[in-house]
Amino acid sequence: NMATLPYEIYEILEKKLGKEEAKEVGKTIEKVLETIEEKARQEKEIAKVQLKEELRNELATKEDIALVMKEIETVRKEIETVYERIETVRQEFKGEIRTLEWKMKLWIAVVIFLILFTNRQTIELLLKVIGVLK
Repeated sequence: NMATLPYEIYEILEKKLGKEEAKEVGKTIEKVLETIEEKARQEKEIAKVQLKEELRNELATKEDIALVMKEIETVRKEIETVYERIETVRQEFKGEIRTLEWKMKLWIAVVIFLILFTNRQTIELLLKVIGVLK
């Protein structure tokens, strides 16, 4: 990638400076251009490496994504365990409620029985209904 000056520039230099001087100035300009091109290539490479490093630091890598997916899976399993525990407690609670409903019905029956059979008038009425008293 050697820098070469266009022929038109050599012609201008030759008219202004003469043939030998134009060659020397042209070679010097070409060297300066080569140096500039080389420096630009180096800077481009440095910029590319820096950009790549910045992207690597800023963007999620496959390992980062795999780690996040693993954490999500762990949380999902924990949530599933919580749901299972909630369902277990719910079933236990339903059983407790059924037991309490049954006990409550029994106690209501006992209270009604006690009210009915501890009341003298109620007892007399029942005995008359079944024909024991007249």
